[in-house]
Amino acid sequence: AVITTTSCFAPRVSDKVDAVAKLCQEHDESVAHVINHAYGLQCAKTCKLINRAATIGRVDAIICSTDKNFLVPVGGAIVLSPNEEMIQGVSQIYAGRASSSPMVDLFITLLSMGMNGYKQVLHNRLEILHKFPKMLSDVAQRHGERLLECPANTISFGITLDTLGQMLSDGEEGSPKEGDEGLRKQQQAVAKDITSFGAMLFSRCVSGTRVVPRHARKKMGQYEFQGFGSSTNDYPHAYMTAACAVGVDAGEINEFLKRLDKTLKDFKKKKNRKATKGT
Repeated sequence: AVITTTSCFAPRVSDKVDAVAKLCQEHDESVAHVINHAYGLQCAKTCKLINRAATIGRVDAIICSTDKNFLVPVGGAIVLSPNEEMIQGVSQIYAGRASSSPMVDLFITLLSMGMNGYKQVLHNRLEILHKFPKMLSDVAQRHGERLLECPANTISFGITLDTLGQMLSDGEEGSPKEGDEGLRKQQQAVAKDITSFGAMLFSRCVSGTRVVPRHARKKMGQYEFQGFGSSTNDYPHAYMTAACAVGVDAGEINEFLKRLDKTLKDFKKKKNRKATKGT
């Protein structure tokens, strides 16, 4: 089977699921196509893309998260398919001792909101979406950073954290050369410190953000992944992401940007004090 995704963290954008669907159809019964549509139900653009994929090619199943689209706790998913037999097959799979809570949560939420209530929530997200990238960019620019330009991703947004990495590496003694073990250790130390910026955000009650340093490495079994978390071996920026997802309101966005601005200031002050003590 081929697994594609329509919703992902910036700077990655949606896969060309329509083109993949067409390729899968050309292989008749041999290649299935499953789409990870985690956040996608709240985005009309990606829903249209999937409709096109199902029309011109092969789509076997579409998986959506209930928590990301319907304001319920984490733990549930919806399986969609243009093929009724696929849905019947999934529904007959024994769930063992799985909890029914996600289904009950979704049922109660949909009853309480109703169709008009849910449409209003989607409309509110679009209203905020028109302003959020500019507001996030303004905070980034005040700290010498910039917004990552990903116009095809309208849910997840990112800003660079290059100045944090620069001030951390500037505090290291010596200038290790490319290929040196010293350079690798320095890169890993900088990556660890930048990750601590994410911890600072979390301790200030900012959840859902994602901080990705450069040169991060992760070993799983016998395999080591370079640039772990950034979908490429050597992405040119350290960065963080934040989502403009369904359920967020203008007040929460303003409070998030305030806390982000303050945390960036606090992080730099902390590192400056550390560098001063070191000298």
